Amino acid sequence: MLAVLGVESGGPLHVPSDRARRPDSTSLPAHAWDVVTRCRSADRPSGLEWAGWLAESWVELRGPDPAVRAGFAIIGGHRTVVIAMDRHARNVGQTLPGPEAFRLAQRAIELAGRLSLPVVTIVDTPGADPGPESETGGIAAEIARTLLALAGLPTVSVCLVVGEGGSGGAMALAHTDSLLMLEGSIFSVISPESGAAVLYRDRFLAPNIAVDFQMTAPQLVAAGIADRVLREDLEEVSESVARALSQTESGARNRRTDAVTASALGAHR
Repeated sequence: MLAVLGVESGGPLHVPSDRARRPDSTSLPAHAWDVVTRCRSADRPSGLEWAGWLAESWVELRGPDPAVRAGFAIIGGHRTVVIAMDRHARNVGQTLPGPEAFRLAQRAIELAGRLSLPVVTIVDTPGADPGPESETGGIAAEIARTLLALAGLPTVSVCLVVGEGGSGGAMALAHTDSLLMLEGSIFSVISPESGAAVLYRDRFLAPNIAVDFQMTAPQLVAAGIADRVLREDLEEVSESVARALSQTESGARNRRTDAVTASALGAHR
């Protein structure tokens, strides 16, 4: 049965030995741009590390793109399906998820729905792969299909943003009933550099844009976009994810989005 589902048996999730062994303990800066650069650090743990720390057991769902890992897991006693982004999957630069990464996510979400399991997504990416091969492979359509899969999921979904939540690549896995953010994480529909290039034709104004976009975790909670800011402490994060799985109502994802949209429209009348 596992082979038919494309599932590989396994024990605990294997994380390469050269990866971070604990959450980021560096001090949290006050300026938004410094928060951005901190969450992009090569030494900072990504989604794979957090999945390994949170999951008490792991059964891998195989996929061809290492930028996204998925599996059946137990978190805080809850049987779940976990989808984790891994920006450190390749040794050179950041690993950006391509079409196959989002197809794996869709397959995992579909299985969760069929098996009545909740979904936990772990987000850390500056955005989806914008390269020609990715575009030819239908990256935009796969992002949209992933969003639709989460929107239609009949079970509870929880997103944990552990680093950079950038553009559609992050949004695809963040349309969940509960949205939790580490205190050093960010989330935005566009990167500060791209925003500066679009608005001012000057990418060097990115630090100013980081402030204007209000992309830090406390700002997003205040705006009603995220639900809670978490200290970068493994015990607190584990307890918060388990609590969200047990207390969150399925369908809250759409109500929150509607409320934020209505608030934004009302502010511009």
